[in-house]
Amino acid sequence: MGECHYRSGNYEAINKIAFIRMILKSLEINADRIAIEWASAAEGPLFVKLITEFTGKIKAIGTLGISEGLKREELMLKIKAASMAVEGMKVRMAFAKQAKQIKKDKAYGHLPSEEKLLTVLMNEMDRKFL
Repeated sequence: MGECHYRSGNYEAINKIAFIRMILKSLEINADRIAIEWASAAEGPLFVKLITEFTGKIKAIGTLGISEGLKREELMLKIKAASMAVEGMKVRMAFAKQAKQIKKDKAYGHLPSEEKLLTVLMNEMDRKFL
């Protein structure tokens, strides 16, 4: 991952995936529904393997919402609330602060103050929608 000239973008992607996993967990959605893997353009067979494995994993998890025990209306409400919250300035600023700290500490893929970020997210979800 760190060997190519896209290194900073790769690290940013890792942070965003950690943030999305946190959001999914807060919505009671299986966080295994998102993953990040690395494959270069020259690694076609690896890419096929990764996609095949991930597709199998998603099939095993099951239909979004149903496998989590959420009714469609509840699921859609939660997703809409989270979507509106992450578009807001407070959540974006809280994540940006986390990302800055991650870069400083070189602790990619780990949100240093996940509880604080989750609190901001949940407050914004409550305020905007729920």
